[in-house]
Amino acid sequence: MHASCSASQRIVFMIILFLAHVLLFSVFAMGLTLMLRPYRAIYFYAYLSIILIVGGFLGNAYSLPLSEGIVVSGGNLAYGAFMMTSILFVLAERDVFILRRLVQLVVGVDVFNILLSAIITGTLNFQGVVNPHGTPPALFATSIPFIILGGVLIILELGVMLFLFEAFKRFIHSKVAMQIAYLLTFIAILCADGVLFPMIAFGTAPEIITIIVGSLPGKILTAAAYGLAVVAFTVAFPKRFSSYLETRVFTWRTLLLSSSQILRDLEDKENQLTKSQSRIVHSAELAGLGYAISDSKTGRVVECDEVYAAMHGLSVKDFDRLETSRLIEQLIHEEDREKALEIRQKVQNGEAAISELRHVLPNGEVRSLRKIFTPLASSGSDSHLYEVVGQDVTDSRRLQDQLYQSQKMDAIGKLTGGIAHDFNNLLAVTLGNLELLNDEIADPEKKALIQNSIQSTLRGADLTRNMLSFARKAPLQPRIVDINQVVGDLEKWTSRTLPSTIAVKIKLGDRLSAIKADPSSAESGLLNLILNARDAMPEGGTLTIETSQVTVSPDRADPGDDDLEPGQYVRLSVSDTGEGISQKNLKRIFEPFFTTKPVGSGSGLGLSMLDGFMRQSGGTIRAVSEEGKGTTFHLYFPAAMEDQAADPAAAEPAADPVKKGPATILVVEDNADVLNALQMTLEKSGFRVVKALSGDDALKTYHAEPNIDLLLTDIVMPGTLQGPSLADAIRALRPELPIIFMSGNLSEASDADAPGRSQDARLMKPVKREDLLQAVRAALAATD
Repeated sequence: MHASCSASQRIVFMIILFLAHVLLFSVFAMGLTLMLRPYRAIYFYAYLSIILIVGGFLGNAYSLPLSEGIVVSGGNLAYGAFMMTSILFVLAERDVFILRRLVQLVVGVDVFNILLSAIITGTLNFQGVVNPHGTPPALFATSIPFIILGGVLIILELGVMLFLFEAFKRFIHSKVAMQIAYLLTFIAILCADGVLFPMIAFGTAPEIITIIVGSLPGKILTAAAYGLAVVAFTVAFPKRFSSYLETRVFTWRTLLLSSSQILRDLEDKENQLTKSQSRIVHSAELAGLGYAISDSKTGRVVECDEVYAAMHGLSVKDFDRLETSRLIEQLIHEEDREKALEIRQKVQNGEAAISELRHVLPNGEVRSLRKIFTPLASSGSDSHLYEVVGQDVTDSRRLQDQLYQSQKMDAIGKLTGGIAHDFNNLLAVTLGNLELLNDEIADPEKKALIQNSIQSTLRGADLTRNMLSFARKAPLQPRIVDINQVVGDLEKWTSRTLPSTIAVKIKLGDRLSAIKADPSSAESGLLNLILNARDAMPEGGTLTIETSQVTVSPDRADPGDDDLEPGQYVRLSVSDTGEGISQKNLKRIFEPFFTTKPVGSGSGLGLSMLDGFMRQSGGTIRAVSEEGKGTTFHLYFPAAMEDQAADPAAAEPAADPVKKGPATILVVEDNADVLNALQMTLEKSGFRVVKALSGDDALKTYHAEPNIDLLLTDIVMPGTLQGPSLADAIRALRPELPIIFMSGNLSEASDADAPGRSQDARLMKPVKREDLLQAVRAALAATD
């Protein structure tokens, strides 16, 4: 600008130029903000670098003397505009705390530098302020690349300073020492830069050295000014200055892009990822989850982990050896292969699928595997790949089956228990009347018919009791039993019942141990096996019943002995030469309601009941069959201990016929037919009977006729007084009165925790006459 311009004109021109710079830099800052807003550190550094470069160029492009001793360059105006724009920018970005403090720091340093220069030189020369690295203006204005490089250099120097500040903060614990280190750092870096940088850029010619040496006092002054300003700032704001170095916007790590720190961060992230993956893998292992990637076109397993391979009984490498065309045939159970093909078709169509199929392992074991198929989200040649997550659910399925079996048993028990009482009452009437009729008939043939009817009635009662035992609704009544005697008792029945086309062979072992089992259940089980053998030989054949003594050794030499404890067993075997049972059905023959017989020919409960009886007896049942050749069932009964061989019940002498006497018995029974049968039986034996159809009536009867010698009462009856309540009410009046309880439900008749005294007898209906009279006699004798 020409010197002829007045001072006022120069000042107006400076103000206009300054505002133009503000407008220019504001637009520029807003553009950077819109483009790089998510990356605040990046666009701030870019803005700062460009301003320094442009300011450095303008700072030496022209100068404007305002008055004597005061000169303003274009760089001064650009730098002032930058300060104004930065302040506006910081006010707009209220959350960028570090930028606000940074602007305050730079402005403070420059004001301090200007004032210090004015005091020393007596001249306010703003020219070169924008060149804080101390390069002489004479050199700074000679090369545009040099100007650009100098602007970039100031940013790098700032990063080095911040790096050193971070190091000082970590390793220097004295505040005074740290502030001295800050000051010396500024002076050293800026002076070294002001000397070395021009020499490297322009060489070491004498004129260059002369310029550098001549500007050395200014460089030292500038460096000291900046250093003192920073030290003063750290003293005034020690905590805030420390936070500058750690802020997310202006951090030395971001500024330097420190490779060591990045590597440490990457290592930390990698360790975290490894730990996370380890936890996921551990959780998957605990859940038994296996992972694989398979080809939906061929079904081939492309890759899998060890858990996935192990659940198939294979190693990871074994999957590569499987024939792709026979994968389903090699892995899937034959009964589930059709389902497997349906699942494959769904996956090939790009659909997700869930399957639960039986897989055959190489060792022949069958395992149930649940798999979730998810197509991989990919394109191109890999679009037919899909992820598979597998889990072995064999054990859980087994538990579910056991729960289902238990629920089924509970349902059977409720059904059986519901009908047992009424059914036993019907049998009680039938048995009582048959026994009374037997006393009146003298014809031997008719008496034989009656005896057969009585035996059938008792078998019906045993059948009900066995069903209750099978459903765990009634306990067994084990006694010492001779298994040969059980076979002998059924031999005559067998010869009369089986068709002539079936030959019966009986092979009884010698000197067999006694067994401890429920005799009626053992007899019913053997009878069931005989009937099954008959049905398996519609064209005739041979039925063999054999008993023997076997020993199970502790080493379990026979693999089939795994379900038996070591020791002595009595084995009862029933064999036929019939059609045999397929291996598929052989695994299910002990399931409740499973039968291969035509509808109406079998309930499917016989073998299930026998299996339950054997388990409750401490033994087991095994079946061996071959289609077309026949079937053999082996029943293993634990041999009774020597101290159990003498059965107290069997050792008791047979009860003598009950002598007739004048005793009066109060009989309480809600079924009139049963009550009449009991009355006639007792009266024929000389007892006087007083009847009642309910507990309430019985208590009234007792008050009317207190000379009762014995109370014979049903347990469950209509009315407010059940059998136990009736007994308590009468015993409150007469404690020594003997009482016998009866019930059509075995669990009630056998319950040791039932109300009443331990010496009170309990009888299960239907009860044979001799058992009834023996119980009455024992109860009356106990009061004599």
